[in-house]
Amino acid sequence: MKCLLIGELAPGQPCVEPSKNAALVEDFRTLRSTVEQMGLLNPNKLFFLGVLLHILLLDALAWLNLYYFGPSLIPFLITSLILGTVQAQAGWLQHDFGHLSVFSKSKWNHLVHQFVIGQLKGAPASWWNHLHFQHHAKPNCFRKDPDINMHPLFFALGKKLSVELGVKKKKYMPYNHQHKYFFLIGPPALLPVYFQWYIFYFAVQRKKWAVSTTLIGSNVVVRNLS
Repeated sequence: MKCLLIGELAPGQPCVEPSKNAALVEDFRTLRSTVEQMGLLNPNKLFFLGVLLHILLLDALAWLNLYYFGPSLIPFLITSLILGTVQAQAGWLQHDFGHLSVFSKSKWNHLVHQFVIGQLKGAPASWWNHLHFQHHAKPNCFRKDPDINMHPLFFALGKKLSVELGVKKKKYMPYNHQHKYFFLIGPPALLPVYFQWYIFYFAVQRKKWAVSTTLIGSNVVVRNLS
């Protein structure tokens, strides 16, 4: 955020937030100073390199497993387990690069972020930034944080709201029993359905795609570069 810093008020100047607790602000400044001195905000680039390499290694291992043993049940289950691990690890890795928290230059963070989420997970980096920046702007605020904006399709947030909607038969689902069907509907609806649909919707709506063609003999390879 240094590029956005215009200046700082002197300690004696009036603040635009009169209700701000001066003692609490000072405590946070002291805490931040301590954290910086301990080096806890300095990323270990070797750690992130190791995570990326082990993701690529597991991806190759999953492909080799099917290549050598075929698509029978046991190799298929093993490959599914490996690829599930890869996707989970890649999801958290792209999160850190998306926050520009690994390299000192934003350009390198953006490049690696686009590779991890675009090539390893199959989603546009701009789509994730669009959602995640809203999440951090208004975390856990109903109708403002997209990470919790599931109502009124499948789930309702909060104990009181869910019971009220379910008992009064409002909207579409028995929300007062949502704790019983969450694991049956939540993960399948969130990942294969909602995320996939929204990725395509986002790309089409904002024209976030580019197509390049490469001629290899008589074959044409089309790559999605979004």
